[in-house]
Amino acid sequence: MEEFQFIKYKGFDHVFKYSGPWLWWLVGFYLCLPILAYTLLPYLTMNGTISGKRKTVSIFVLGDLGHSPRMCYHAKSFSKLDYYVNLCGYLEEQPPFDIIDDINIDIYPITVTKNTSNLPFILFAAKKMVVQFFQLLKLLSDFRGTDYVLIQNPPSIPILLIVLAYIKVFSRKTKLIIDWHNLNYTILNLKFQNLKHPLVRILKTYERVLGQFADYNITVTRQMKEFLIKEFNFNKKKIITLHDRPGEQFKPLESLGVTKQEILESHDIFRDIQNISKYKILVSSTSFTPDEDFNLLLSALNQYDNSLAERGLPPILIIITGKGPLKSQFLQKVKQLNFSDNVIIKNAWLSSEDYPLILSVADLSISLHTSSSGIDLPMKIVDFFGCGIPVITLRFPAIGELVTHGTNGLITKSDKDSSVNESQEIYRLLTEAFKNDELLDKIKQGALKESNLRWEENWNNKMGKRFEYSTD
Repeated sequence: MEEFQFIKYKGFDHVFKYSGPWLWWLVGFYLCLPILAYTLLPYLTMNGTISGKRKTVSIFVLGDLGHSPRMCYHAKSFSKLDYYVNLCGYLEEQPPFDIIDDINIDIYPITVTKNTSNLPFILFAAKKMVVQFFQLLKLLSDFRGTDYVLIQNPPSIPILLIVLAYIKVFSRKTKLIIDWHNLNYTILNLKFQNLKHPLVRILKTYERVLGQFADYNITVTRQMKEFLIKEFNFNKKKIITLHDRPGEQFKPLESLGVTKQEILESHDIFRDIQNISKYKILVSSTSFTPDEDFNLLLSALNQYDNSLAERGLPPILIIITGKGPLKSQFLQKVKQLNFSDNVIIKNAWLSSEDYPLILSVADLSISLHTSSSGIDLPMKIVDFFGCGIPVITLRFPAIGELVTHGTNGLITKSDKDSSVNESQEIYRLLTEAFKNDELLDKIKQGALKESNLRWEENWNNKMGKRFEYSTD
């Protein structure tokens, strides 16, 4: 062992004794690296930075732009304030022509990730998140230096985290705007029906924590604003309530310069129906998802069909627009019920130009939206009102911010937590409206009054002063 006696542990005292001040400078530099990286990274990656006197807003939609009216309305409103607008989203259907033709708006496609390999839900969700991560990162990099990034919620995964992280690290002068259409965790809860489920609680925490970093939060209802303040502890000064209002393409029939009969004779959806002028026309719009129970409507229509002759009710044509995962199931149920010729049900996927035209000839509309959170509002009712069409709607907490019973529509007495039969309520309101011409005319006049409230005026009143600027 004597040959190893020269190996002795001496600690680090000798290092500190003979190293001099350079060692402390090195340690200090090492400890400052994270701060230096955070400070210098934006300046080391300057390529592609947006600059200039005109301001820029980048709008991200993880959905089809052709059927995302609120986000397209935002784009038009910013354009009218002389912003450059980068509008990013899926291009499953053609966006509205006024968006395509706007010289200030550039459209950037986000590729839709589809489960063509029939992967299990978890694997497909992971794959989708990875694909979207790289797509969003590329777009954010291209738009680095944009004055504002506007995203909608839901969906919040993965876009909220990606956008927030990118802004905080690489584009720190950019301000984040979140447009709260609903609460993502309540939509997930439709699957689990348990607000204490770990995944639901994680998603709620995700929205609550990350949402507080936004510079502006826009809500579609006053109740949602109150929720964000009380439950999520958001700063109320950063929250703007901006109710949906119809765009200029939604107009009452009286403003179109064309008669109802001309539309009925010219559009394919009406051509094969004999004596179409005798029918009352109903419209409804859906994405055929679990938060809208169309069995309620079918049950009500079945009751209507069975009692039509006895009660002297008019025949009806109901046009249901939209598509989604439960569409085939709905159409199969319609076939099974074998309605008579007095109740005709048609499903149509309409272009953004045809949709307002079809709405304009309707006598009444129906909304089955109940809201996963109870505090959002359906855009479809706003579209109906834009065309001066009154609505029958299910009751839920926030519906009173849009529909007034007996004034511009009819609201069921029941809700999803009530013992009252909702399909029976829809049937009752249908028969009331079509048996009582005075009532139908009253709510029609109320809907026409609502049609005077427009998006542009509302947006300018609530948002314009915050975002207007001068290029001088």
